[in-house]
Amino acid sequence: MSFWENKNVLVTGSTGFVGRHLSKKLTSLGANVFGVARNTVGSNSLKTDILDFKKINDFIKKKKIKICFHLAGEALVEAGQSDPHNTFKTNVDGTLNILEISRLNNLEKIIVGSTARVYGDNKVPFLESYTSKPSRPYESSKACADLIAQSYADTFSLPVLIPRFVNIYGPGDLNFNRLIPKTIRSVLEKEAPHMWGGSARRDYIYIDDAVDAYIKLGELPEKLMDSNRIYNFGTGEVISVRQLIEKIIKLSGNKFPIEKVEKERPDEISLQYVSTQKASKLLSWKPKNTLTSGLENTLYWYKNYFRTVGIK
Repeated sequence: MSFWENKNVLVTGSTGFVGRHLSKKLTSLGANVFGVARNTVGSNSLKTDILDFKKINDFIKKKKIKICFHLAGEALVEAGQSDPHNTFKTNVDGTLNILEISRLNNLEKIIVGSTARVYGDNKVPFLESYTSKPSRPYESSKACADLIAQSYADTFSLPVLIPRFVNIYGPGDLNFNRLIPKTIRSVLEKEAPHMWGGSARRDYIYIDDAVDAYIKLGELPEKLMDSNRIYNFGTGEVISVRQLIEKIIKLSGNKFPIEKVEKERPDEISLQYVSTQKASKLLSWKPKNTLTSGLENTLYWYKNYFRTVGIK
């Protein structure tokens, strides 16, 4: 039997971009996958807000959940700018709920999804040992959640792991506020893509590699966990925003000028990427997809998607 065979697993944010891919992969590995989301249906899913402690606690108890992947929360920088109160409440209190419920129900493993953005303006590549230096509400809310998760690990010996990902992209991401989906939609509409800044350099990880990282963390024996429960995941292919947009245009087979947006994003860090030595050593993890192959797969998916539903 595989590690996941008949294992009762909960994915919060199960209808989101990463949640859908992770749930599908876990099911293929033999797990009994349950979901929590605000817009879900079915006997294996609970339709509720991550802030509803009682409903989630009752659901975890009833379904005899053993491992929880906590992906639910506000995931956009822009949302933190426009509604900071809700961003902090959702990401901090929602994570606290999951950790406390996990403690009360003695879960075998809790993986709390995080972001490399919490490192802020730090020396690159970012190491797991770095102190977080966030500034904007989104990054700060995630850093707060990470601290609470580490606190539960230290104080209650809770088997918590905290993956910090660079920008995740790939098929199925329908949030067109994000750079890659937004740019792809523009080029498929045969319109010039818009760009803020352009010089900021980032790393981007394909969804299959991110899901593989979650799976490997779920399988990690507790005896191999060190005191720092944070793991970085990225590819090391650092690219500027302008270069990324130009790459998408080239891969699409079209030619467009890039329209520069006058207004810059506030407090944007010029260079962000991570060291993945810890994940490589302790998890034997490394990305299987290059940025080129990942973008090719992603473009192919969006072409088919828009052919079916139309571009909106």
